[in-house]
Amino acid sequence: MKKIIKWFLKIVLLIVLIAGGFVGYLTLTEYKPKPIEEIQIEQNPTLKVTQNQTISLMTFNTGYAGLGEDEDFVMDGGKKGRPDSKSVVEDYLDGIEGLITTHDADIYLLQEVDLKARRSYEINQVDHYKALLPTYHSTFAYNFNAVFVPFPVSLTDYIGPVKSGIQTLAKYQIESSERHQFPGEFSWPLRVANLKRAMLVNTYSIEGSTKKLVVVNLHMSAYDGDGSLRAQEMNYLKTFMETQTSLGNYVIIGGDFNQTFPTAVDIYPPKPGLYQAYPIEANFLPSGYIFGIDITDPTCRLLNQPYNPNSELTQYYIIDGFIVSDNITIDSVDVIQDDFKYSDHNPVYMTITLN
Repeated sequence: MKKIIKWFLKIVLLIVLIAGGFVGYLTLTEYKPKPIEEIQIEQNPTLKVTQNQTISLMTFNTGYAGLGEDEDFVMDGGKKGRPDSKSVVEDYLDGIEGLITTHDADIYLLQEVDLKARRSYEINQVDHYKALLPTYHSTFAYNFNAVFVPFPVSLTDYIGPVKSGIQTLAKYQIESSERHQFPGEFSWPLRVANLKRAMLVNTYSIEGSTKKLVVVNLHMSAYDGDGSLRAQEMNYLKTFMETQTSLGNYVIIGGDFNQTFPTAVDIYPPKPGLYQAYPIEANFLPSGYIFGIDITDPTCRLLNQPYNPNSELTQYYIIDGFIVSDNITIDSVDVIQDDFKYSDHNPVYMTITLN
């Protein structure tokens, strides 16, 4: 019996040492971006933004082409950590590209775009979208950069390495691009393999004007139990908007806010036991800004099960859309209702005019 206990203790000690070494490795390799970083611009076109111009935009959380209609996800109460095969991801990616080309926009704001990740079978989706829109500029900022995400569903179904982020593509010549790191983070050791949320801020000169067009692509925090991360991110965003107002710039902010817009709070109330998207405070917007949203259709579904519009367990959200400064007229905003075929989000399409 003493020998058995001795061997058992040795095994426990070995497991502790391995686990400690693994956490230490993740800590040493943790992605630690600067507060603001310059982003490389690729495929910069010559077309320029002009005064009184009408511009169309699409924001679309693509779900790394791995969260289409047949998928669920363990963090949402489902069973899976990634799609069953590379061909599944390729099919979803084809569908996403079809939505992009069918709904022609001047500017695309894409979220959850994998550069290289096990969960999407290492398909470089950034290059896919660049090739799809060769006459558009492309900028990309990390929102998730971890050498390994130790979140196992099973010994074979786990997330693993992830390089992923937000990508903006536009047909206009771009002046500068920056990654703005949101404040706040999870505590150690959870933070070392978690998302590092950011804004991708692109600035465009306007012919005949000293003002700039500032376009922000963002994907804000989810799974934030006490709301502290959301509060810090929203405060940062609010301060950013106030600064742009003082400069007199034209501002468009779009993406996945992971929060319900104030006018959409009661449309899809959370069902018992399912994930709740907390509301944006009714007085959040600083003076001079308005929301650009469509509340006639959901923009997101919960991944607790494969998509089934007739199921009582299907939970919808309205968390994707835009914020614009009041020197911009919103001509139209529409959810592109695609029944979540290729992502757990529907795209949102907006047209605006620079006043």
